[in-house]
Amino acid sequence: MRKQIKEIPSILFLMISFGVAIRVMTEGKKEVPLHWNARGEIDSWGDTWTIVLLVIALALYGLLTLLQRRPQWCNYPCKITDKAGAYKLMSGMIGHIKNLVMLLFLYIMLAVAQIIELNTFVLLLVALAIPFIIVVISKKFERFS
Repeated sequence: MRKQIKEIPSILFLMISFGVAIRVMTEGKKEVPLHWNARGEIDSWGDTWTIVLLVIALALYGLLTLLQRRPQWCNYPCKITDKAGAYKLMSGMIGHIKNLVMLLFLYIMLAVAQIIELNTFVLLLVALAIPFIIVVISKKFERFS
């Protein structure tokens, strides 16, 4: 039951992203922003069908879920002797990363739909949280060697 509760944020972020994409496609807009400069200003526009690239988010969700359920397939920073503990830690780390990746896709989708204004600081903050989680949790693997 607890594993299913931890899955709720990433599924919710993904569903909202798809809802936003459907809204943009049915609004009748001919162009959506595709690229922003460092100040968060739109500097490239494209066809609304480029939102279909949200399939990448779905693929990443599927791959991260597969890795979360099969932590033995992952590379570990040291030789593991307590596999059960290490696998549980890896599964949790992948779950956190999956939530952040889906949040990142949702944030970008909201900016593409022009519901929010893209803030490069927020984008950078969320993107840098992923390697931060990896570094912090990787240190904990040493206790399983």
